[in-house]
Amino acid sequence: MNDAELLRRELRGAREELVRKRARQSDDLPTSESQLPLMPERDAAFLRLALMSVDDLETHIDRLERDLADLEDGIDRPDTERE
Repeated sequence: MNDAELLRRELRGAREELVRKRARQSDDLPTSESQLPLMPERDAAFLRLALMSVDDLETHIDRLERDLADLEDGIDRPDTERE
């Protein structure tokens, strides 16, 4: 799996988690930031997203979108050597 696909998968997982959290907030259910709410539809690779707040998820999604756009535009990581 290439870098772009990994970013897309994480972006999808972050967006899904953001939708879950917003739905939970709109239902006025008590939430606990200290517990990991496990649900079968969560991708096990991205369970850490369940621990993020709504604000943190929004920031993370913005970063992922920017990283994906940079990757698709051919901008490499800054730590790679150029010839």
